[in-house]
Amino acid sequence: MTKITLRVLDGANRGEIYEDISLPITIGREEGNSIQLNDERVSRVHLRIQMDHDDLVLTDLDSTNGSRVNNEEIQLKILRHGDLITVGRSTLVYGSRAEIQERLKKSGPATGSKASGSGHEDVPIFESTPPKLPERLSPGQAAQLSEVIDFLHHHVREIVSEAEVKPRQQTIEITAEMWQQIVEVQARLAEYLDRIGQPSN
Repeated sequence: MTKITLRVLDGANRGEIYEDISLPITIGREEGNSIQLNDERVSRVHLRIQMDHDDLVLTDLDSTNGSRVNNEEIQLKILRHGDLITVGRSTLVYGSRAEIQERLKKSGPATGSKASGSGHEDVPIFESTPPKLPERLSPGQAAQLSEVIDFLHHHVREIVSEAEVKPRQQTIEITAEMWQQIVEVQARLAEYLDRIGQPSN
């Protein structure tokens, strides 16, 4: 039996991971769906994902607000690891980090699976062991950290939502404005790292 992984990037269920769920599945607002999303803009039974021969197919079930894959409104769509599924205010990514990395490797260098040209050694997109969050934070510290992460998450979400996916070329295009937003996020992170490294006054 085929199983898939879906991770919620945005929406009320943000951060939840549905790992190795058996097909076929439905996503919707009401109980009884394989994945129930707490989102009033999601229909009661919004979409279905199932295997059709060797393809994984997403079908919109005549939902009120429609379904989008990689920012394009769809009725039927063959899914590939790394595709973004948007229903209502919720966005999910199809595939685990390892599955997406494997797809990028198979697709070849055009996917930009490695960063190069900056004088730095090429590095994979995904770290196998991301750092853990700090433990034993006070309520105030936890609130501050949450605010910082939410700020960065908001800006990255805007960039992802505006990107134009071109499957044939295996590329993704963004506007100059979105590029500057990425640069600004990097600059903000650099400032945070610098401040954290400074002795307390």
